Amino acid sequence: MTQSAQGAPFATGAEVAAGTTGRSVLGGSFWSATGKLLPQIYTLVVSIAAARFLTSGEFGRQSFIAFVELSLVMLLTAGLPIGLMRYIGETLGRGRPDVVRGLVRWAWGVEFVAAFAGAAVMLAAAALGAEPTNAWGLAGLACALGILHTVPSALLIGAQLWRSATIAGLVNGSVATVATVAVLWGGGGIAGMFAVEAATSALILVWTTILARRAATKLSASVAAPGAVRTAVIRWTLVASIGVALNFVVWRRSELFFLDAFSTNTEIAVYSIAFALVSAMVRLPEALAEVSSPAIATLFGAGEHARIRAGYGRAARLALIMALPLTVAGLALGPPAIETIWGAKYQEAGPVLVIMLSTFPFLPLFSIARGALVGVGKQKILISASALGAAVDIGLALLLIPPFAAVGAALANVGAQLASGIPIIAAGRRTFGKVDWAPGSVLRSGIAAGIAGLAALAVVLPLRGVVGLLLGIVVGVTVFVAAAATVKILPADDARWLDAAVGRHARGGVGRITLLCARRS
Repeated sequence: MTQSAQGAPFATGAEVAAGTTGRSVLGGSFWSATGKLLPQIYTLVVSIAAARFLTSGEFGRQSFIAFVELSLVMLLTAGLPIGLMRYIGETLGRGRPDVVRGLVRWAWGVEFVAAFAGAAVMLAAAALGAEPTNAWGLAGLACALGILHTVPSALLIGAQLWRSATIAGLVNGSVATVATVAVLWGGGGIAGMFAVEAATSALILVWTTILARRAATKLSASVAAPGAVRTAVIRWTLVASIGVALNFVVWRRSELFFLDAFSTNTEIAVYSIAFALVSAMVRLPEALAEVSSPAIATLFGAGEHARIRAGYGRAARLALIMALPLTVAGLALGPPAIETIWGAKYQEAGPVLVIMLSTFPFLPLFSIARGALVGVGKQKILISASALGAAVDIGLALLLIPPFAAVGAALANVGAQLASGIPIIAAGRRTFGKVDWAPGSVLRSGIAAGIAGLAALAVVLPLRGVVGLLLGIVVGVTVFVAAAATVKILPADDARWLDAAVGRHARGGVGRITLLCARRS
C-alpha cells in the first residue's frame, strides 16, 4: 500500500489487479444484474399499469416520448461515460488513483453542457407543438438529470463499487414505480408519469453524487488529470461516440422512429412491450459484460493478459449454456404472459416477441465480447460492426415496417443484431483466443430447456389466465432444475469455479444446485 496526500492508504496497481478475481467479478455481476434486472422489472410494472390505465394510443405516445428522452441521454452523453469508466479502471490498475478525482471533475463540466442541450431539444419539441406539451417539457427535465447522473455512475462503476450504486438505484426505482402506478391510478396520465420520473431522477442524481464523492475521497487526494490522460479519454470518447450512435440504431429501439412515421401509436405500444420483455431477459449477460469492462481494463492496465483470456472464455461458455433455458422460457411463456398481464388487446405482441427471441441465445455472447473488447481498448472493430448493423437495421426498417408494422420492426431488429454481433464475436475470438464451448454441455442445456418448455406449455395452454401462467412458471423451473441435474449441463471445471466464486455463504443454495448440475471430472 502507498499513502495519499491525505495520509489515507490506497491500493497499488498490483493490489488492485490482485483484487480483481472471479469472485469480485461474479459479485459485481450480481449487483450489476440486480441493478439492471429489477429496474427492468420496474419498467415492466409501469408498462402494465400504463397499458391498463391508458388507451393503446396514449400508451404508444408515452412510449415514444420516453424513447426520445432516453435516446437523447444516450446520444448526448455519447462515449464519455464508457471512456471515463474505462480509464478510471485502467488508471487504478496502473496505481494512479490520485488522477481519478481530477478526471471526474473535468467530466462534470462536459456533461453540464450536454444536459442543457438535452433539455433544450425536448423543450423545443414542446414549443413546436408536440403533444402532450407538458409531458415533453417534464421529459426534458428528466433528460437533463439523466445526463448528469452518468458522471457519478461512471466513477462508481470504474472503481467497481457496484453495491453502493445498485442499492441507491433500486431504492429510487422502487419509489418511482409505486409513485407512477399511483399517479396513473389517480388519472394523472402521461404528464403525471414524466413528473414522477423528473422528481426521482433528481433524487438519484443527488444520492449517487454523494456516494461518488465519498468514493473519490477514499481513493486519494485530488490532482488535476494529466493532459495525456484527458487526451486519451477525449480520443476514446470521440471514437466511442460513433459506436454509441451506431449501437443506438441496432440495439435501442430505433425502429420506433419508423413506426412513428409509417404506422400507428398502437403498433408502437405492441413493439415496445415485446422489446421490454427481451430487454429484461438479456439484463443478466449485459450485467456481466458491464462488470467485465472495468475489470478487464484493470487487468489490462496491470498486464494480466493470461487472466483476461481465461476469464473471457469461461464467461462466454457459461453465457451460452444459460441463454438456452432463458430463450425457451421466453418462447413458451412470453406470448401467454402478454395476453394475460397486458391484456388481450396487445396479444399481437406475442408473435413480435417470438421473432425477437430467435437471436436471443447469441445476445449474451455479443454483450460479453463487446464488453471485453472495450476493456482492452479495441474500438475499431466495434465501430465497424455497429456500422454494418446500423445500415442493415435502417434498410430493413424502411423495407419492412410500412407493410408489416411491429412485425417488420422485429425482423429489422433481428437482422441488425446478427449483422453487428457476429463480427464482434469473431473479433473476440481473434483477440482472446479460441473458446472451448463444451458442446456436450451446450447440447444438454438445450435438451433440459426443451423438456422444461414443453412441460410449461402443457400447463399454460389448457389453463390460461393468471393461474395457468404462474403454474407454468413453477412447473417449468422445477422440471428444468431436475432435467439439468439429471443430464449434468455444467462442465466440472466451471462448476468448481462457480462454487468457489459464490462463497460459502451461498453454498447452501446456489452452490449446491451448481454442483448438482455439474459433470464429474
